[in-house]
Amino acid sequence: MRRAQTLAFAALFLAAFANPGQSAELPSQAKKAAAPEPATTAKKCNIGGVAGVLAANGVCVRLSGSISAEFGAGHLK
Repeated sequence: MRRAQTLAFAALFLAAFANPGQSAELPSQAKKAAAPEPATTAKKCNIGGVAGVLAANGVCVRLSGSISAEFGAGHLK
């Protein structure tokens, strides 16, 4: 019984994935990609004396944070 299941799964896999001749063309491959728009610089603003970036909706945003790490090791014999 186990061998029959293995053969059935192998046949299913080959039928599903081993037929490259009938692959479909994706819509993104059908037409030429448009040229990307040139990048624009971010507009700077001030939040209480601290530099920020002006978002698209006109709100001044400031991002901040910190990263910490710790490593420890015990006695090795």
